[in-house]
Amino acid sequence: MLTFKEKVSYGIGRLGSSITIDLADLFTGFVYYAFFGLQENPFLAFLGVAIGKIVIGFTQFSAGYISDRTQTRWGRRRPFVIIGAPLLAICFFLLYSPHLIIGSVNDPMVIFGYLLVFNAIYQALYGLLTTPFQSWMPEITLEEERLEVSGYQNTVNLIAFIIGAGSAFLIPALLDESSEGIVDLNALNSLIPLLTNGIILTMFIVLFALMVIIFYLPSLVVIRAKEIFIPQPNLREELNVVFSNRNYIWWTISRGFLSVALSMTMGIVLIWIDEALGFGTLEYLLFGLTLLVTIFCGFIFWGKYANKNGKTKSFIYAMIWGALWLPFTLVVGQIEPVTQIIPILLQAILFVILVGIGLSGFYLLPYAIVADIAEADERKTGESRAGMYYGFESIPLNVFQFFGFLIVGIILEEESPILPGITGGISGLLGAGWGLTFWGPIAAVFILISVFLFWRKVDADPLREE
Repeated sequence: MLTFKEKVSYGIGRLGSSITIDLADLFTGFVYYAFFGLQENPFLAFLGVAIGKIVIGFTQFSAGYISDRTQTRWGRRRPFVIIGAPLLAICFFLLYSPHLIIGSVNDPMVIFGYLLVFNAIYQALYGLLTTPFQSWMPEITLEEERLEVSGYQNTVNLIAFIIGAGSAFLIPALLDESSEGIVDLNALNSLIPLLTNGIILTMFIVLFALMVIIFYLPSLVVIRAKEIFIPQPNLREELNVVFSNRNYIWWTISRGFLSVALSMTMGIVLIWIDEALGFGTLEYLLFGLTLLVTIFCGFIFWGKYANKNGKTKSFIYAMIWGALWLPFTLVVGQIEPVTQIIPILLQAILFVILVGIGLSGFYLLPYAIVADIAEADERKTGESRAGMYYGFESIPLNVFQFFGFLIVGIILEEESPILPGITGGISGLLGAGWGLTFWGPIAAVFILISVFLFWRKVDADPLREE
């Protein structure tokens, strides 16, 4: 049985790595598009991000299987943490440091190649580190203490989201987009003033990279509990059981379409508030702070509502609410008569509050829904396979996210590589290009598909009747 100190040490382990992945989802496509030389090639910027989602999907699924069969004198999971944490930190730093590595190279294909390689390695290392670490918990804890440890992890995940997402809005607010970009700035001379773009970005990235290592250290140093050997089930048999659970399969498909909308939103939101709304430092910070406060309050609201009315109804309402307000990207800051009455900042604040209420439900409820589906299966079969249910969905969900980020790259092109007849600015009275105004309605369509499948096919409260 773990001591309190050991429980906390394990619970905080993923704080640093969770911050980096939350930041990466919001920030990577934006920074390569806005600062690292892919302004004219947004499709390449988001293709590089999208391919990383394919990599992490298969890595997360396979990493647990590999670590299950790893035998060392340090145990099955520790070696992955000991090696993986520093490698992830180094790769995270390199991902956002093309200005230090390739200097003044302005060839879009070279920059795209750099993004593709280091984002893929970062995503792979994230899966190889976090999956074995999560698989370590049932081997060092007793059943009655896992809920407490999971509570620490959930709190840490919320803190990580606030820091990661908040930094994704804070860093662009501090960067000077009127400059020639980070790559060219760094190449001008070696005596860069302290507050130039390259130095600001590097300071943040170094800090978060160090946090990856720092927060995994306590679990490696403090935890001395003897690992409980848990026999691993046959992978093929477990997959057959999962595939035969139609409720779970339809849930995964439904959530996949929702993931397309979420990845689109994460990929484009910083570019949208920068180019379509023309925000500066203060507006960036107010927008980001409003989003974080709204999501935090939304967690409380949807948690209470789901406890009272069930997860099925709560999730449907959250998705419909988000789909209802996302199409207002056609209006926010784009129609001059409206902006004369309602300032653009106020329009954006109202928009982010209304959409954020739905987003909070998207983030909060899925983990609880999968937990209920896994427990219902355990009651039916007498065997626990929660790890398989959580692990399997990483593949299809990341494939859906791949398409979400890919769509962002397509719609940001001045001339779409797939729809060459559609060019920027065709939105008539609207001020921004077509992609920066129509992304909201496009994302809403995927949410509505998800709503329909979820409503028709998924029982998100399999334990409620019991």
